[in-house]
Amino acid sequence: SAEAPPPKWDIKSYSPNKKRILFGAMCIFHIFTFVFFNLPYSYLPVYNENREISTYWTGLILGAASFGLMLSCVFIAPIVITKFSTRFVLSGCFSGLATSVFLFAMLDFIKNSSAYETFALIVRFIAGIFGGIINVATFAAYVAIYPEYVATVTSIGEAVLNGAVAFGPFLGGVLYDASGYIAAAMVPGSLILISAVPAFFLPSLNSKKRRTGEDPSSLKTILDPWVLFPLWHLASSQILITYHMPLLSTYVKEAFDAGVVWSGTALLVSTAVICVSSPFLGLLIDKFGPCKMMIASSMSLPLVYVFVGPLPLLRFVTPSRTQLLLSLAFLGLAVPMACISALPVMFQVYQSRNQGKLPILVINTLVSLYCAAYPLGIFIGTITSGFIEPYASFGWSTGTLGLIYIAQSLLCIAYCINVMRSSKNADVEQDGEGYVMDNPVADSNM
Repeated sequence: SAEAPPPKWDIKSYSPNKKRILFGAMCIFHIFTFVFFNLPYSYLPVYNENREISTYWTGLILGAASFGLMLSCVFIAPIVITKFSTRFVLSGCFSGLATSVFLFAMLDFIKNSSAYETFALIVRFIAGIFGGIINVATFAAYVAIYPEYVATVTSIGEAVLNGAVAFGPFLGGVLYDASGYIAAAMVPGSLILISAVPAFFLPSLNSKKRRTGEDPSSLKTILDPWVLFPLWHLASSQILITYHMPLLSTYVKEAFDAGVVWSGTALLVSTAVICVSSPFLGLLIDKFGPCKMMIASSMSLPLVYVFVGPLPLLRFVTPSRTQLLLSLAFLGLAVPMACISALPVMFQVYQSRNQGKLPILVINTLVSLYCAAYPLGIFIGTITSGFIEPYASFGWSTGTLGLIYIAQSLLCIAYCINVMRSSKNADVEQDGEGYVMDNPVADSNM
């Protein structure tokens, strides 16, 4: 007998155009969130300097958002996106994020420095909580819309995210110069609040019907280090791409007599390459398999990073602006190889160790941990560079980090070879065949 057509709330019933529109809407929400989330990075140091707030406190205030984002991804987002439908999660979090942005604007009226520092820290932390939930919800939506192209949609999400993160500080600086501190927060806060309205009318990609019959005990297997190893590879790649960021402006000034604008442009080179290359890398991963791309990242990351300084042992390489720009460009190509392949590899490993099953509870949790791995690596990279900077030159510190990373690369290569062997034996996800998810449906009535 003919197979019954999928119900209306099943995403399989959506036309290709409806899927594309839904995916595009999620990308726009992602852009809005992280453009406005990162606005203060450009103007807050200047504003705090005018208020005679120390750079130490400025760093803490800005870092509080990343810390809140990381905690949210690990402890809050998996519960929220599993218990509540997508439209409620996004509309509620947009409202909460907008409220935190409005409160951040109101800090201008607090004249006491200690009170300002305390409240600014709390407000940015709360903004990080809401931003983390939105980030996880959007990545989970990408996977739900196109479960057969996990790497491709993840790579597009990464390109969108990196573009938003890079553009946010620029827009913040323009708004601050044009209209001052309060307007620089109130304008984006208003747009975020408006975004809550269309978000409420999204179909619920994470509905109760999608989760029917799932066993909560399936989450226990996520604690398997074999499943979680790609997260460390992702985080370690973020350590490499952020380690040199706090040091770069000082280095280029001393080495090439270049200013802050040039160092900022150099950093944008990496971001631009990440944004452009990510979708193409995602297509390659879906076609040839994620483990092969993870091996490629393991081989290229330490090789590229020893040239960033460059390592003084490489006497045939002369430090120059061109050398630095090329190194950062290649780094922008190698890092997304590690990042985009991480989630598909975790799906593949989980399936191979659980009879080919991939419950939505597991998907939500792995996506949450995937999103948390980014701020973890960024936090380690920036903190480590601050500790090492007084004791080693730019060339020696970046070069030595690249040499140390060889150990991580060898471990990752061995891991990927074993994953490919075990997946082949279990007949799971052979080179681009997709990921079999349990009941991936959407419910517009939830």
